[in-house]
Amino acid sequence: MPKQEIDASELYDLSLSIVGLVLSEGDQRVEELAQRFSVSEKVILKAVRAITDSEDLTKCVTHFHLNFDEFEDGWISFAKGSTNLEGPPVLSKRQLSSIAIGLDYLASIPQFASNPALAELRKMLKNSGPVPITTVAASRLSDLLEQLQSAISSEKTIICDYRNQKGEQSQRKIDPLLIELRGKKHYLRGWCHINQEVRSFRLDRMQAIQITDEPIAKQSQVAAIPDEVFGSNLDEKIVVLSAQPEATEIFWNFPGASEPVLEKGRWVGKIRVGSLAGLPRHIIRYGGMVEVLEPKEARTMVAALARQILADTDPKDED
Repeated sequence: MPKQEIDASELYDLSLSIVGLVLSEGDQRVEELAQRFSVSEKVILKAVRAITDSEDLTKCVTHFHLNFDEFEDGWISFAKGSTNLEGPPVLSKRQLSSIAIGLDYLASIPQFASNPALAELRKMLKNSGPVPITTVAASRLSDLLEQLQSAISSEKTIICDYRNQKGEQSQRKIDPLLIELRGKKHYLRGWCHINQEVRSFRLDRMQAIQITDEPIAKQSQVAAIPDEVFGSNLDEKIVVLSAQPEATEIFWNFPGASEPVLEKGRWVGKIRVGSLAGLPRHIIRYGGMVEVLEPKEARTMVAALARQILADTDPKDED
């Protein structure tokens, strides 16, 4: 989903990337750049203006000259002005520190701990200047990943408390097979001993994980892992949502039935839910930034929960 706004640091990085692409590969279309960098066309235009507005104030000359005729037709084409591009851009200490923190965070995740390319990057960065190599405190996610990776490597069954998308809490016995990152969420793909098939479990819904001494079952070792994380369910309902840009996370919290599209400043898309009963509490938590468009039954359930919450918060002795 393309970003609608970026901060000054991101704008600077995007501008450098556009300069490099145009000068090395030739003229670029605005819409193609937007797709390439996962931002809106408005953001691309803002970055281009930042490029053309850059000046050498000591000489009163512009770094780049934009071809405005091409620009009006949706193309970005400019020539070098006073800028010197003989060498790579020099990063500030702040930028180097930010990169160092990001690389160190990756190194703290078990999947990347022994990655030689990452180790080489960190070494290069350390040698580039006085930028301290940082340490990242272990988060709950990194602890979970390390624990589950250990279970996968040792082929041991795990037991955990799990809350499904309906909000139902139960203890699960799982043969862990694979960890995947889909959208912004991590999922454990594993053989569920209750359902007797491969299921997907969101890591942030797993609690009290225990690695047992029991080896994973034979059916787990030969089970095919579906490409689709969420699988399919004949009882699933399709729900159409409309969300403000600040609440687009809602589309990542459910299996998607369609790719969200931007309509009149709001993102509209379809999600799949196992039961409508658990949907209202997810919608309400966004405080009006998410609206159910269809089905009517789901709209009614959300409205009913909202009225109930308002009634519960009213003082009983109010005049």
